[in-house]
Amino acid sequence: MSDGFTEVARVAGAYVEARILQAAVGLGVFDALRDEAAEATVVAAAIGTEARATGLLLDALAAMGLLDKHDARYRLNKVSATYLVSASPKDFSGMIRFDAILWDTWGKLEEAVRSGRPGRPPDMYQTDEAETGIFIAAMDSLVKARGDAEVVAEALDLGDARRLLDIGPGPATYPIALCRRYPALCATLYDLPGTLQTTERYVRASGVADRIECIAGDYRTDAIPRGYDVVFLSNVIHGENAETNETLIVNLSKSLVSGGSLIIKDHVLGGSRTETAAGTVFSLLMLLTTDRGRCYTLDEVRGWFGRAGLADAGRVELPPPLTSSLVIGRKP
Repeated sequence: MSDGFTEVARVAGAYVEARILQAAVGLGVFDALRDEAAEATVVAAAIGTEARATGLLLDALAAMGLLDKHDARYRLNKVSATYLVSASPKDFSGMIRFDAILWDTWGKLEEAVRSGRPGRPPDMYQTDEAETGIFIAAMDSLVKARGDAEVVAEALDLGDARRLLDIGPGPATYPIALCRRYPALCATLYDLPGTLQTTERYVRASGVADRIECIAGDYRTDAIPRGYDVVFLSNVIHGENAETNETLIVNLSKSLVSGGSLIIKDHVLGGSRTETAAGTVFSLLMLLTTDRGRCYTLDEVRGWFGRAGLADAGRVELPPPLTSSLVIGRKP
């Protein structure tokens, strides 16, 4: 009984630690401690906060294991130095900032379940330019902190591919990693105009920009380019309803040359939809932020492949801490 109570209590209060971390990132606490340990008064002066309140926040972060404290001085530890400092190549702060802007949206979950309507405009973060930047930075931050792009590049064999089309690439983290791994590969990035303006900044800094082109478009309504060996679709299907996804897969099959592969990376659920928390909880985020999305089962994805004339080429489970899978279809 006590174990059950402990778990329920942990879940009930989990928002508190999340909010502490979001506040610390927003205030710049971890960057303020990047070079050396400091007392709370020094940190407060550096980030422009009140000293007593800053001490309370720093103590909480130390208790959570995100800072070390010794003789009233606070310092980064291995976890915070790796994932919470903006200069780190594995900085996760972008995702934490994105979670923070969804704080009020999650507060509308009860009403969303009552009404079936989202808790914010389902605009794919396109309406506000600053919000678009936060969203794209979050996707880049998540993938780099977990190492997703390297894991995916290792799991795929694209040695014979020359042309790759990425639908909805966001920060282009995956096609950049694949172009770096395969020197003969060229990539086309197809995304909404608002997103693509941000994407282009990541491409210019990639070192492989000469092999990447960007095309603005909406796959729901606009023509999709053709003639590709590989079409890559990462974290797209969960934002659409089943009918839109089936139409999209049919259209993308036309973008493939004979023998080409369509690769879907997403939270792919089992038959009961409850085997893992990642995809089922993510479906609630889609309820709150889209007017149509959820996560889908492997059988649903395979059904779209079959109706698009694609042969099922199997599923690749990605190792922890990744929470998604690859499902691959091949065009005969």
